[in-house]
Amino acid sequence: MLLSDEELARLQSVAPFLRSEAHSALEAEASYEVTMELESHLQPGLRIRAPESARTSADADAPPYPLDLFVGLPLSELRALSHADDATREADIARFGARFSPRLLRAIATMTPHEIDLDAGVQSEAGTLSVMLDED
Repeated sequence: MLLSDEELARLQSVAPFLRSEAHSALEAEASYEVTMELESHLQPGLRIRAPESARTSADADAPPYPLDLFVGLPLSELRALSHADDATREADIARFGARFSPRLLRAIATMTPHEIDLDAGVQSEAGTLSVMLDED
């Protein structure tokens, strides 16, 4: 079951922190735009995109394409965050940030080789690619 409307509303307050932690974890990579997607009818997650300048300057008809990656976040972790008290929530957010990059790299490793080049901020196919983080 996806998250309830009440859980999604509670997660709105932690979304900026999760985005910030994910962005910090990717700091060694290109300066990605990281947004949180919380919709009641979809898998919640983060969208990682190449900077706007890379998306507009790339040839839209030829690979490599600028990175547009949706990273699904485990519902159990988001549900725990939505029900946590302040102290537990802060610790969970910090743990998320510390483990985000290795989990993302593991998820990307399951894709076809060269499908995503995270260092360069490009992908081999047009459109949005999706991965799911493993359970923490």
